[in-house]
Amino acid sequence: MPVLDWLDKALIEADPLYQRPLDDGRVDAILKAFSWRSFGALVVVPQKDGRFHATDGQHRLEAAKRHPMVTYVPAVIVKAEDVQSEASIFVEINASRKNVSALELFFAKLAADDEDAETIRQVCQRAGVRIPKYPSAGFRPGDCIAIAAIQSLIGRRGAMRARQYLEILAKADLAPITATHIKAAEYLMTDMEFGGAVEGVDLTATILAMNGSAETEAKRFAATHGCPVWKGLASTWFQRCRKRRKAA
Repeated sequence: MPVLDWLDKALIEADPLYQRPLDDGRVDAILKAFSWRSFGALVVVPQKDGRFHATDGQHRLEAAKRHPMVTYVPAVIVKAEDVQSEASIFVEINASRKNVSALELFFAKLAADDEDAETIRQVCQRAGVRIPKYPSAGFRPGDCIAIAAIQSLIGRRGAMRARQYLEILAKADLAPITATHIKAAEYLMTDMEFGGAVEGVDLTATILAMNGSAETEAKRFAATHGCPVWKGLASTWFQRCRKRRKAA
């Protein structure tokens, strides 16, 4: 049976023979928000010299080692006959592990009253955008699970502008609204290349009229001009969209 204990962090190390290289950004993030509530227990294998190899949790271990107030860490101690057995433990743990998606994390943050998540929820609600909790059931017009793209849009443009751009896409009955749509709409409505020649209502009408064909044209445009697909989509929409007349 495995044993749960608190071990001196100095006695634990990661074996580079099977462990991944450390991601310093990930370690720094753990260290910055260090909390025992979310630290969890490492999985370690005892060595003949009295030390331990961490088969799971090397980034948390490194964060603990850099933390000046941490001396001992919780660990589940399991036995392995040799390094090959240790590596198999690493494989078993990580092969069945499912990373938390941005969508799952968003709903968890909502439940935790996270301010940024609540802002995203309010912006989407006012724009007529629905964030489905279970997208595997199928998308409806106006659905969007591009949480990172929405958050970035809010960060760049503010909640009011983000709501306006998302509303353009929601009214176009896209199912779903993707990160490509969001980036293209923002670019078309804000970049000097287009000179503010397009109204939101006209962009919505164009997307509806093209009925999904814009994505195919955008990919061709992007391949021809060597640009991201979202830029190709913005240009495709612009070419088909009614332009605002300039004042004399």
